[in-house]
Amino acid sequence: MNYEFEQSQGQPQKREPLPENYWFQIIERLCKERSKSEERSRIPDPLEVRAAILLDAFGIPYGPYSAIEVDKEGKRVNPEKDRIIAEYLTNHPGALIEEGVISLDFRDMYPDGLPQELKEVLDPDTRAIMEIEYGHAEDIKRRFGETQNIYKTDLPIHYFRLPGGIDLFLCGYLHDEGGRWQKNHGEYLKKANKYAKVIAIEGYVNIPFGESLRLRWSSLKNQEGHYEGHYDVLMKDAVESGFNGLFTEVDARNTSRIIMDNLEIFLVSFPKLPKEFFENYFEFLEREHPLLADKIGSPKNLRKVLKVQSATKKGIYRYFKTIFKGGKQYRPRPYFTKRGDISFEPTFFELGQYLFSDALSAIKLHLIAKLMADGHIEKGPIIDYEGVDHLSSKSFFLKYPQYAMEVVLRTINELMAGKVEILPEIYEVFRNPNWPEIIKEITRLVFEKPEPDASKPITIGPNQRKLLDVSIDFLKIYNIDPNKIMPTDEKMMDIIKKLQQGLK
Repeated sequence: MNYEFEQSQGQPQKREPLPENYWFQIIERLCKERSKSEERSRIPDPLEVRAAILLDAFGIPYGPYSAIEVDKEGKRVNPEKDRIIAEYLTNHPGALIEEGVISLDFRDMYPDGLPQELKEVLDPDTRAIMEIEYGHAEDIKRRFGETQNIYKTDLPIHYFRLPGGIDLFLCGYLHDEGGRWQKNHGEYLKKANKYAKVIAIEGYVNIPFGESLRLRWSSLKNQEGHYEGHYDVLMKDAVESGFNGLFTEVDARNTSRIIMDNLEIFLVSFPKLPKEFFENYFEFLEREHPLLADKIGSPKNLRKVLKVQSATKKGIYRYFKTIFKGGKQYRPRPYFTKRGDISFEPTFFELGQYLFSDALSAIKLHLIAKLMADGHIEKGPIIDYEGVDHLSSKSFFLKYPQYAMEVVLRTINELMAGKVEILPEIYEVFRNPNWPEIIKEITRLVFEKPEPDASKPITIGPNQRKLLDVSIDFLKIYNIDPNKIMPTDEKMMDIIKKLQQGLK
């Protein structure tokens, strides 16, 4: 494959509006990819059944879901409000920026401002965030115009309303060395963050899951004491503005012990993994996800699929394109087809650390929203900050949790990377998955809260305010025993046989 993309110059183009069933059409195409026969439905693979079992156990929907708001007892709060938000936001397919590039940014859907009927029913904190971001977009256009300077352009914000009526903002972020983007936009992020109840911050790739928040907060890049100037500033500004909620991280990439995807901090190249890695991985797919294994074909082809989708400059980053329009930059994620073509919609070949991270993030955000809806943590807007490259794929996974869970289980090696010391131990993960431990990793949530002592400074120093751990155990709260969720391999085969008999 050898694809080169031209950067859009923001020229006006005539575009047809998105069909209302746009997102459904994508999942429908994925379902067709699963079909072995046009004459009857296909029997699901074990991995697909496992994904459904986990979603049931966690109380997460499979696909398109209702965002009806409920109270702690599960009763509807305001049906008319639900109807209006659905009509204007959650049922809206999004704005077509150019072919293949979709934005769920409310400012792109309603460039002249929120409809009055919608404004009147939004929760005050949610409306405040949206109005601040409208002001942000206008200020950027006034200050910088149609710039193509990536540190000056605004970035999309995708809005979701998760089950139970939980408002989520996926905010594109540019975490550049020295914090140039943060300096240009931080004023508005600081104002908006004040209204959040949970703020998710992107974790380091080479740090174990759960340890990034305190490192970000410390502002120390390394032992020499150089400051980062982006996420650390974002966090401190939030607290300074009055944010008193919870910080969290939801993406769980971890190359601290073994590397199966990218090399070096600048993601230069795909690692030289032994053939045994691909053989064991392919055997896992043959056993758990034979449809995908059949489409890939061989361990050698699996290596090609993983390499082209790796989070490296010689992998997926070769195929990104950047579109500049209306003072924003858009970075849709490219996907790959069996023929090796580029698509800007999922194709069923989704593998690798990058997509694992986005899929797991979507699952963890659903878990956090459930905790909010059920009254276990304070209810209010969730703001998730992550590199803008992640917006499109994470948005899709949030809409279709079933597929997100399947991708997490396909990339079981990335999920369990923090539980092994050396690469050969991953082979045992492929051969004999420890499902209770896998379930614990999927549901593991990390929350930190700044010390309430206002006499301590937020800036770095010996007396700097610390982040305090807030322990919230999802499995314990919902009385879920990870040892009792997943059926044995024998019972799994019985389930699949019954499904097969039911289709005859």
